Amino acid sequence: MSRRFKALRGEPRRSYDCVVIGAGIGGLLCANLLARSGLQVLLVEQHYMAGGYCSTFKRKGFVFDAATHFYPLLGNPATLTGRILVELGLNTSWIKMDPVDQFHFPDNTTFSVSGDFDTYMVRLKREFPQEERAIDDFFALVRRVYLLGLLKYFRGRPTEQLDPYLSASVQGVMDTYFHSAKLKLLLTADTGHWGSPPSRTSFVFDSMLRLAYFLGNYYPKGGSQVFADELAGRLEEAGGHILMSSLVTRIHVRDQTACGIEIETGIGSQRKRINVGAGVVVSNADLLRTVEYMIPPGCIDPCYLASLKSLRPTLPCFVTHVGLKGVSTKLLEEVQGYHWSSWDPNDVATDAFKIFVPTLFDREIAPPGGHILIVQKITDIDYSRVNDWAAHKTKVENYICENLASIIPRFSDHVVVKLSASALTSHRYTLNHQGAMLGWELAPDQLGADRPDVASPLMNLYFVGHWTQPGGGITPVMVSAMRVAQLITGLHDSPVPPQPVSGALTATTTSGSAFCEAATH
Repeated sequence: MSRRFKALRGEPRRSYDCVVIGAGIGGLLCANLLARSGLQVLLVEQHYMAGGYCSTFKRKGFVFDAATHFYPLLGNPATLTGRILVELGLNTSWIKMDPVDQFHFPDNTTFSVSGDFDTYMVRLKREFPQEERAIDDFFALVRRVYLLGLLKYFRGRPTEQLDPYLSASVQGVMDTYFHSAKLKLLLTADTGHWGSPPSRTSFVFDSMLRLAYFLGNYYPKGGSQVFADELAGRLEEAGGHILMSSLVTRIHVRDQTACGIEIETGIGSQRKRINVGAGVVVSNADLLRTVEYMIPPGCIDPCYLASLKSLRPTLPCFVTHVGLKGVSTKLLEEVQGYHWSSWDPNDVATDAFKIFVPTLFDREIAPPGGHILIVQKITDIDYSRVNDWAAHKTKVENYICENLASIIPRFSDHVVVKLSASALTSHRYTLNHQGAMLGWELAPDQLGADRPDVASPLMNLYFVGHWTQPGGGITPVMVSAMRVAQLITGLHDSPVPPQPVSGALTATTTSGSAFCEAATH
């Protein structure tokens, strides 16, 4: 699997208009937009692969997605994020996923979510005829909240009509509308996508994902790395530079203004620290690491740092990657999806796991006759108190393999390769705080002004990614990147100093609206 970009072989220039820290999708997209506006851009990545959670690795001919495995909207050019990729000239082939998900319940029944909304609604009402009126009322509310949420979180246009729902959790709304425990589980069975249980997940944000499914849910042909590497390649075509395997250790600050970075770069004994000047710095790195360790002491209000530390991260996702030989496609079609052994959706971290089979969409990422099976399991752990990560890994992997053996006959006989990634693995490769799945938890009290803004307390320093507004998930991350690019290109000729920030997470300089369209099914 050859890389689609070259990256710098030597040292970068001494200064750039903009330096972007971190080659996750947020950093890659923001760097592309800045370079295409005519700025000289350097993208610095500590890993040897681009993409962050949207990357792949190869073992014995099997191409495994490291973490992210589905991409709502990106293959649909009628959506904002789908259109921006077309405008950047990306040629990634997007394979539409239908059904978009499948659920297996404790009573051994299953439910497949069709990619067609009307078909989905018909089946819901057929399965739960006693709840038909409630289903109509619930989805009418979801559609309304979806549109109002886009206005508030993605276009920067608050509306009082959304106020009654801002503090609502998914679980709270479900309990208001429905009686059937099975229907409530069905409608929240994919809560693992948010990295937290429905009792702690924003109903507004969940509504946006729920309807986005029906605008297209996609898998990139060749795996996630193809998408990330193509973004990197387009950046180089636009004149940007990419420095891999290089760790940013310091953001230089002068007069409360970011003005460059210190980089640890080089190979082996030749590794050294160099300084690069920058007119603007954008961090797509872990937000706590950026503020607490990269920025010099005394430059950030202690109340701001304390506010960050008070936020709750999403739970980490344990992932087991399996390369199989000799298992029928039909069987894998039947077993894919979420498996629940509890009727309580808040038990997602103890009684649920998801099976994803990317080879059902792209057979070329596995050897002939082979299939890839990826199991994702949310884990509710106290990261700082795990003393024996090997034992933790063995325990969770055994739970997963025991469940796989119960649904795939002679499972172990078909395994060609198997390996697992814990929260520690996620942290090791991405430096994400506690290996969090989607940055800060997407709870009602951690969104909007209660989530860190893309504009930092320092002038000419911005944040992108799932730790900042509007939130976690591929679309919000891309929106944060587009918003920052708009702010920088709009202020590049005559920067406006930010207002003082004291304890608040929202820097008042960010008056520019985010980009998003209110597209509905």
